[in-house]
Amino acid sequence: MKNAKRFLAAALAATLVLSMSACGSTTDSQKAEGTQTSNDTAKAVGEATTSERAKLTMFVDEAWWPYDTWNGAIPEEFNKRANVDIQVTRAADDKQLPMLVASGDLPDLIDSYRYQYLANDKTCIPFDTLQSQYPDVKFPVHSVLQFVNKASDGHYYSIGCGYSPNSEYKKYDKILTEGPGFFYREDIAKELGLNFNSLADLDTAFAKVKTAHPEMSPVAFNYIHGFGWLKQMMGVPTSNYYNEDGNLVWYIRAKKQLEYYKKVNEWYRLGYISADNFAFQTEDDTQKMAVSGKAFAVFGYDNHADNYNTAVKANGGNFNFKLVTDVISDKAQKYDSFAGGRGLYITKSSKNVEAAYKTVAYAYGDEGMKLLMWGIEGEDYTLDSKGYPTFKYDFQGDNSVLQPRGLKYWGWLVHNAIVTGIADANSSSQTAQVRISLTKYVKHDPVIGMIRFATDSEESVINNKLSEMIKAEEARILMADSEQACEAAYNDMIKKADSIGMAKLEKYGNETYTKLKPEYEKIADNAE
Repeated sequence: MKNAKRFLAAALAATLVLSMSACGSTTDSQKAEGTQTSNDTAKAVGEATTSERAKLTMFVDEAWWPYDTWNGAIPEEFNKRANVDIQVTRAADDKQLPMLVASGDLPDLIDSYRYQYLANDKTCIPFDTLQSQYPDVKFPVHSVLQFVNKASDGHYYSIGCGYSPNSEYKKYDKILTEGPGFFYREDIAKELGLNFNSLADLDTAFAKVKTAHPEMSPVAFNYIHGFGWLKQMMGVPTSNYYNEDGNLVWYIRAKKQLEYYKKVNEWYRLGYISADNFAFQTEDDTQKMAVSGKAFAVFGYDNHADNYNTAVKANGGNFNFKLVTDVISDKAQKYDSFAGGRGLYITKSSKNVEAAYKTVAYAYGDEGMKLLMWGIEGEDYTLDSKGYPTFKYDFQGDNSVLQPRGLKYWGWLVHNAIVTGIADANSSSQTAQVRISLTKYVKHDPVIGMIRFATDSEESVINNKLSEMIKAEEARILMADSEQACEAAYNDMIKKADSIGMAKLEKYGNETYTKLKPEYEKIADNAE
């Protein structure tokens, strides 16, 4: 068995190397202690010819990633400025990274949200160690970023994307928060006289659509984002730990959770949600259903309405989706415990560590992030006097708009909260309007996001078992044949969670939070 595992891991590594060989090549913050590289350095390294550039391989641990090759004007410009040629392999599924790590034969760079496999000195090289080895590479990392990304061994191996220190927020007066969204067919809403000013309006709308248009589902939900928008409107936590009256509990134990389950179950029992929707395995499944005219409304992400409308037009459709851009509940709350998501790691298998480190330094720098996320200044966007971008293309457009140039999504590898948060500040899109409305309802607590579980630890094992169990049991709860059965299935899930060890996870969370909270506040308050 051991030999078989070694052979499988080796075969995977060999496949990865071969596929990488076949793939194509993939402002103000400079005044702060942020993650940036100077423009002069970028221009200097960009003067090298293609033949002199370092060649680096990168594995993107996201099977859903919209791009699978490092092609287009933006990746090519990045290569030029960073003096590299990057060859990308996108994950086929979520099993590939663990097997790759087990093989010990890794690419130069890995971008992943699964720090538990990578944030250790057996697999990757700490950024703080590389800073000592290559002092001439300008890569200052904010003290708060060092703290929130610190692994159990005291080093930090990456910088999780989507998070920025409080001091960075103070530089802008318009930083928007993204999140789930809810949108509906505007033509049918006008036909039936539907409005969405309260949660009760959803019940009314779904009932009228079911009667008037039996050929379509009154509502569909996205495979990844589920009913996240409904949870926000009901003030229900979405995942992991939730601070309930000063005590961290696992989110399914939150007081409001059962109320949320009952509402979705009610819609299912009334025939507003199709049983097939619960079997969807990709985001595309929901989009195809909606774009083809088989769904009136969709629970998805806040930029999906704009994206779907582009797809409807390309599909020859004659209708539009309208996003509910206002907060329609006095219970609304978005709980943001985010302390960083996926990040770039430099592996110990890297054949050119210095080039990999320089590339990472540029990617995380202000110029690199904006290049990958927004495009080329002057060609793709312009900046106003306050540093906010105005785009010359549809920033919230679908892949047919973005992919030819390689826009936006490569920026998701490394972006901070500012680069994404100010992107829609000057936009009149539906996406921008809902983010403006929601931002005031956000409750931030990044310390919760810092509660991480070491690989193969008891907490990690419990967490994995909980996740698998909840995924299965939630389907039973939401598809129960009565309200009583729904509540019974929920109580059964809580019992199973406790038998798995949910209380141990909550104890660990509270102990860790109590330790980290004062340390974080001390650093955050003193950081500039």
